[in-house]
Amino acid sequence: MIENFSELVRDDQEYAYETGVIRVLETRFIDQTHLKRMLEAKNYKDAFSLLHDTTYGKHMKDKADFDAVLEEEYRYFLGFFEKSCKNRYVLEYYKSRYDIHNFKMFIKSKLAGAKLDSSMLSSYGTISVDTFMKVFDSEEETSLPEPYNSFNRNALAFFEESNDIEMLDIYVDSLYFRWRHELIKRSKNLFLINLDREVLTLTNLKSFARIVYFKNGTSTESIFLDGGFIGKSFFTEHISEGLNQIWHYLKNTPYEKIVKDGYSSVVQEGSFALLEKLCENRLVHIARSTKSAIFGVEIVYSFMMAKENEIRTLRIILSGKKNNVSRKIIENRLPEKY
Repeated sequence: MIENFSELVRDDQEYAYETGVIRVLETRFIDQTHLKRMLEAKNYKDAFSLLHDTTYGKHMKDKADFDAVLEEEYRYFLGFFEKSCKNRYVLEYYKSRYDIHNFKMFIKSKLAGAKLDSSMLSSYGTISVDTFMKVFDSEEETSLPEPYNSFNRNALAFFEESNDIEMLDIYVDSLYFRWRHELIKRSKNLFLINLDREVLTLTNLKSFARIVYFKNGTSTESIFLDGGFIGKSFFTEHISEGLNQIWHYLKNTPYEKIVKDGYSSVVQEGSFALLEKLCENRLVHIARSTKSAIFGVEIVYSFMMAKENEIRTLRIILSGKKNNVSRKIIENRLPEKY
């Protein structure tokens, strides 16, 4: 495992212009004082109106709902990322998250015998929404592009054996993460290859918690992922132990607090929210390590991670305000700031 990701960043002058733009954009992130004002606002309307004084204000003219404003901001910066990223493997690596979301909607609708609704699908992926819809509606032998055609065959076989829709979700993730790990290795970028190893590790930690908590009897061989900083064998060997005991094996590692506090919350409260938050915080910490770098695609990628983190934070605050959730509960849900 890696303590200091900044040591993996290699300067690439091809990204000199993009890095300069990003360093300016980083100064426009919403600061802690502004977030505090939103938290202290009397109601949702007042909290939402505070976005007028931020970069999100340009999207608010004809939009009355925060979701539409946040979506427009993300769409704008996704376009910026697509123009700025010169490594096609890195770009596909990032955008494939939307393809796998669409594939999950595709396979779940198929298994449920329900109509696939195009409004459930994202247009941000590398495979068009029309492609998913045409394959779903086709009575002929029409296939999705690879690797999703293979995912489809394997997922159907897995569900036929397990008949467990929740474990199917984890299984499809395992297929996807294995494929995506091989994809990012083709970028030859050490920072992003090891960032992906971190993602594989955190995914295994979350899958382990769900399998143990729900006492699922499905074979774990096809669930846990190779390639992470914690070996796959660790999870299969300790699968019969209680969640509260696992953190002892990970003392003095970056995962001690994630497992100790996150698993404890699962056991005591039956909630995976804190575990998810702690895993996200770990990724924010890694993204933050590129702040001292000079040039590189790592900076472009980490900026997108930071933008996602800001949007996630705003969504938690504004959704909480809209639903009259207490300030304390909202604050407890907020991820670390970039």
